[in-house]
Amino acid sequence: MKFVSIDSDRKSSEGKRFSFCLKKSLTNTFFGETRTRILIWYALLTSACVGLSIPIFTHLVIQQVDERVAEDFEDEILAFKNCVKLHLSEQKEMDSKHIFDHFLIKKVPGDKTFLIATIQGKFYRSSPLSLPDSISGTSALIQELSQTHQTMEGKIFDPENGDILYHTEPLIINRKVTGVLIIANILAGEREEVIDTIFIVVRVLWLSVVFALILAWFISGRVLRPIQSLIKTAHSISETDLSQRISESGRGEMAELAKTFNQMMERLEKAFITHRHLVNDVSHELRTPIAIIQGNLESLDYYTPEERPEIIKLALEELSRMTRLVEDLLLLARAEEPNFLILETVELAELTQAIYLKIQGLGKRNWTLDAVGTGKINVDPQRLTQAIINLVRNAVQHTQENDIIAIGSCIDNTSNQPKFRFWVRDTGVGIPRADQHRIFQRFERAENSQSSSEGTGLGLSIVTAITESHAGSIELDSQLGEGATFTLVLPIKKSRNQSIHLQDKELQ
Repeated sequence: MKFVSIDSDRKSSEGKRFSFCLKKSLTNTFFGETRTRILIWYALLTSACVGLSIPIFTHLVIQQVDERVAEDFEDEILAFKNCVKLHLSEQKEMDSKHIFDHFLIKKVPGDKTFLIATIQGKFYRSSPLSLPDSISGTSALIQELSQTHQTMEGKIFDPENGDILYHTEPLIINRKVTGVLIIANILAGEREEVIDTIFIVVRVLWLSVVFALILAWFISGRVLRPIQSLIKTAHSISETDLSQRISESGRGEMAELAKTFNQMMERLEKAFITHRHLVNDVSHELRTPIAIIQGNLESLDYYTPEERPEIIKLALEELSRMTRLVEDLLLLARAEEPNFLILETVELAELTQAIYLKIQGLGKRNWTLDAVGTGKINVDPQRLTQAIINLVRNAVQHTQENDIIAIGSCIDNTSNQPKFRFWVRDTGVGIPRADQHRIFQRFERAENSQSSSEGTGLGLSIVTAITESHAGSIELDSQLGEGATFTLVLPIKKSRNQSIHLQDKELQ
């Protein structure tokens, strides 16, 4: 009978699950990070460059060593020729031994270089005195080279010492070859020193690469910190909290990314706020007229035939007011879009005269044209006309038939940036100082308003939206009982910087 351990199976299953989770965690976190991938590619690129540079560097250094050995050979040969020439010029009779002794005693060759003298095909002496077996006086190579009567050079391979570079220079006295100077160099010795040095350089280089990778890990983490902050901020964003922002420190692409992300969040937050305000405004302001219409229509059967036309008229008036309210709300929503304005270059005087003719049909008042400015302005004439007419309607609602309502315009060159002013003045009841800031908000009216039941309460909000879209401002001068003057201060030409400043102001 075979028994199976349940505990061991459970432990094995848990171990596999832990191993899988650990592997998945490493794949998704450590190896999935951007800086890890950058570091891996950087390590591969660096390793490839170092790996390719080592053989190239080794080849160039060995080639340089061979060239240096060849130059040393030339120097030795030149020194030997000069020595022979000097001795032959000083003495008429000179034997080979005396010349070789004089040259080899004074000449100390470089490392791994050997000077070997042979006379009449036999080994005579060398410098240094100790020679490797492969180039000793009894070696086959020296025996062969000592028999030559002409200059020779070449390279042979020795199993023990590797490549041996040699050069022969015959000693000629009285036109006879009396001896041979053999210069030999064991290249393996020179190359071993070079290779040992290269190994040291390679070890230092790899240590430097490892150290650079460690530094790159921390530096890349700092460079990519805005992305990590962006991810953290994105995770913390919800529909009810869009206020999270990324720190815009430093310069470069990462700082630009943080700035762009913050601008996107500001636009998104503004869109949510606008959407929320629109929903709140619609639900709040449409509830009353809908209730009035519904109540009157439900009770229509209880009215007499003579009373029903009045009830229907009342319902139609409420529907008309609802239509105006929806149109005004849509206008305020569109005012925040980039293409809200259609800018044109128009004459201020012509626009002022045209608006003055239009407003005279809004009611029986003492209409006055205070001033007419002259010059070209860059505005949306339809939106600006709409703003002025809204101000005039507001003035009509707060004045009597004998009151004065005046409009006017002028060019203002007192500031660095040329502007123009367009105002609406009346001699009505005026606006209390406590209400002068509040009346520009949606659905707000002054306490002494004579038209609390007329209009939608969005007239001044629309004027504000149109003015700010032109990168302008509104000034209000009013005292209770002495009327009010609303002045639009607008730039003659809306620049790009003003548009950017306006967008930032709206986002704030």
